[in-house]
Amino acid sequence: MTPEVPVIVAASVLAGHDAPILPITRAGGAPRGVEKQGMRLFRAIGGQQAIRLVVKTRPEDRYKVLWGPCTTTSMWLGAVEYDDTLENLLRIFELTGFGDARVNARAPPHGLVTLEEVVSLYREGRLSCGMGVNEVASRVISIDPETPLIEAMTTMCDRRVRRLFLKGKRGEFISDRGVLALLFSPKALSTARDAPELWTDFKVADVRPTTAAEVSPDSTVEEVGRLVGEGRNVFLLSTGLSLVSRWDMVMKPWKAGRLQLVS
Repeated sequence: MTPEVPVIVAASVLAGHDAPILPITRAGGAPRGVEKQGMRLFRAIGGQQAIRLVVKTRPEDRYKVLWGPCTTTSMWLGAVEYDDTLENLLRIFELTGFGDARVNARAPPHGLVTLEEVVSLYREGRLSCGMGVNEVASRVISIDPETPLIEAMTTMCDRRVRRLFLKGKRGEFISDRGVLALLFSPKALSTARDAPELWTDFKVADVRPTTAAEVSPDSTVEEVGRLVGEGRNVFLLSTGLSLVSRWDMVMKPWKAGRLQLVS
């Protein structure tokens, strides 16, 4: 994705292809970046950045701002080499706060590595962690399905979360990707063009929900990590009060010095 690409195009690609993020690179040249704590960071855009742009823009201006360059609402993405270590990769995740990093190639396009690939190492027997999931779990944030969507999007931004669980619907949640899929559908974008102030006039219940699998709070992180697969990357503890995400299964044990790479 080049810097000149409009937000509306980038967000539509994120929604239509269920992509986690899109790196922003300059065609025909090395991408600009910044140095932070000895690491080179580059721009990218993800679902959270698109949602934040919508939330902070006045309703009547929302369609117009979508035609601005995607750098308007970008994030900083770390980069690793193909032969880099897992330790360096996790340090980049910690620095940026996102579970995605660019993998440098000699020339664009570059690769992308995410927490999804790291968590898959549990299933392959390459990662080990004896911590209990109750030691790394995050608190569930719930919302009423009848809540206006823009309020839910604001909550996502303010609380820095990607998922909101639905009150009265055990295990069901909406995600930032689900929100994008709704707002950047052809029908919704027609509304954005013709009546931008009505574009986000949805309820939370209009977003297609996902259901989290339940696990016992007595499970270990490694046991739950082996359950991760396509469509299964968030787990609800059977108490109903806490969840375990890929970030919880990798970054929290690593910070605690309890994550081991098995050779």
